[in-house]
Amino acid sequence: MGRDRRPPLINLEFPGFADGRAYSQARILRDRHGYRGEIRASGGAVVRDQLHGMARCGINSFELRADQDPQVCLAAFEDFGLAYQPAADGALTVLRRRAS
Repeated sequence: MGRDRRPPLINLEFPGFADGRAYSQARILRDRHGYRGEIRASGGAVVRDQLHGMARCGINSFELRADQDPQVCLAAFEDFGLAYQPAADGALTVLRRRAS
């Protein structure tokens, strides 16, 4: 058997809505350290309203809170069509769109 060469999973805990440390941790992992593996969000604040922001920070796996419907949560990724500031997702910002 060959050695698994995939980067390990990193789980970031989102204990509550007022605790934004994991957003920063995800950005640092992606931007500063170039981490390309799976970053999972877990905890009580992993709900539909937070998913789009989590994804913009580089989180690409979500352990939803028990009361969240996964099918309803999928729509969160389509809530916003424009980005006003750069993020780990690489979305083209409004300023860059206007300049091109």
